[in-house]
Amino acid sequence: MSNLALRSITGLVFASAMIGAFWWGPTATAILFLLWTFVGSHEFYQLTGASAHRAWWGIILGVGFYIYFFLIGSDVLQFQHLVYLLPVLVILISSELVVLRPHFAMDFARVLMGWVYVALPMSLVSSYAFIPGEYSFWLPMSFFALLWVNDSGAYAVGRAIGKTKLFEKVSPKKTWEGFIGGLLATVLCAVLFSRIESVQNELVLMTTTHWIALAMVVSIFGTLGDLVESHLKRTANVKDSGVLIPGHGGVLDRFDGYLLAMPMAYTFVYIIYHL
Repeated sequence: MSNLALRSITGLVFASAMIGAFWWGPTATAILFLLWTFVGSHEFYQLTGASAHRAWWGIILGVGFYIYFFLIGSDVLQFQHLVYLLPVLVILISSELVVLRPHFAMDFARVLMGWVYVALPMSLVSSYAFIPGEYSFWLPMSFFALLWVNDSGAYAVGRAIGKTKLFEKVSPKKTWEGFIGGLLATVLCAVLFSRIESVQNELVLMTTTHWIALAMVVSIFGTLGDLVESHLKRTANVKDSGVLIPGHGGVLDRFDGYLLAMPMAYTFVYIIYHL
């Protein structure tokens, strides 16, 4: 089987699993993204050279971090309950005095970075779906549609006419032409969403202008997320972050754009609905 065929099949299965989880509801979405958090955290700590001990602590606490934010997003807990994370951080830092490991500050910073870079963005998808007040299938679905269209548009245009390098030291194949092509394709996709009656009935505060602005946020920060993950892999001297998804690499390879685009999209849509 050719690599293109393998990528197409696994990409279809991946997209179907994501759409199915969004359609099924918040519980299915939470379970699926809990899996992505676990595997993505493992890949991150491997890329950054964390010891096995640090990696497993980071993964376990990252999963706990994910569950905590899912409960907040589902209104089981309130944002005020975030205060209970502060003693946890203090205890973890203080515990380093017991083992007196060398370079503990850098190791602990690496663990924290895993929570911020992987666990937190993964946890936001459920909360994102609840921003309108009750669970919305269309919010996470449209976000990933915009993200995937941006990737596809950038790849197609970049391959056809791309000449001007975007950030050659990090990703030699990315071009400004591809970036602009992806941005325009994403904006067009957003305009189409603004014209779908069922979407507008569910997301009544989202105007066409809002959709276009959201598309630009997803495109710009999705591209930056791709570059950040490429830099991580280049630093670690590896081609892929993992092997979980045949033809695509690891979870971080598949969610690179998501990890920066979701926090920004979440903030943007939250402002629309709450300010």
